[in-house]
Amino acid sequence: MTNEPTAHTDGAGEGENLAAKRYAVAAFELAQENNDSDAWLNAVRQIAEFMGDPEVKRVLENARVSQEPKQRLIDAALGDLPALPLNLARLLVRKNRTALAVDIATQLGQLLEQQRGVSRARATTAVPLGDAEREALSQRLAQHTGGEVVLETAVDPALLGGVVVQIGDRLIDASTRSKLRALRDNLTRAF
Repeated sequence: MTNEPTAHTDGAGEGENLAAKRYAVAAFELAQENNDSDAWLNAVRQIAEFMGDPEVKRVLENARVSQEPKQRLIDAALGDLPALPLNLARLLVRKNRTALAVDIATQLGQLLEQQRGVSRARATTAVPLGDAEREALSQRLAQHTGGEVVLETAVDPALLGGVVVQIGDRLIDASTRSKLRALRDNLTRAF
């Protein structure tokens, strides 16, 4: 597993990120034991979608609403989920950790991708990539990583040209800006 940071949708802190990771690892291990990873991922995503709904979130995170109506809400909305993921939803409510549901789903998805040899990459270029360029970059990255790559792209005109790719904790900076900076550094040291 990598130590890359996870994006938070609710401003969660480092402690909450670690808590979400613990729940995700537990779900991952249960999914592996029962050989039902895809079912777990789908269920946890449903839980995250439900608990992330603003109206549901308002009820689940309201300290004045007791556990009983919150659990009834979970059973009514998510009762068709498999037993173990449903228990996760109930546990999140009982522990007042429903705000972690989105991060848990994200991290569980990342764990399953890692297990399957899938890497996520973010390529930033000075101008948008065309379909052919995007495909060629994906293929080169797949050769580099030895597995499937899910490529996300972004545009930053300050790069001037080239590409900067982030894969997990690795950074590949082949941007024109980086090359110009290196050239400038070399010229200043030469005299």
